[in-house]
Amino acid sequence: MREKLFELESQFQPFLLRNDYTFIGPTDPLILNNFYKLVNKIAPRIAVLRSIHHALSNRDAVNQSLLYLSAETELKIYVVISNGIRGEVVHTTISEYCAKNNIIFNF
Repeated sequence: MREKLFELESQFQPFLLRNDYTFIGPTDPLILNNFYKLVNKIAPRIAVLRSIHHALSNRDAVNQSLLYLSAETELKIYVVISNGIRGEVVHTTISEYCAKNNIIFNF
């Protein structure tokens, strides 16, 4: 199951607009919040005042953080919309993103 998510995420990259990006994370909101914190700790610092976007867009930090989740943790692909608001993560699903932006993507 996880392998299919990674493959689907990879196939979707050419369809992303602007500075939007994807990451794979847990579906449970409580686990997701802790996941954000873990990714933020693992991601390398690139500036004194970095945003959560610097961490979540770092694929290596996200992948390392996924290793801390149990194998039973349900995961999904999040599409993060670059909204320019520091510290705020606005995300959606691939299907919602495609519908909103008139993107044809077969998954």
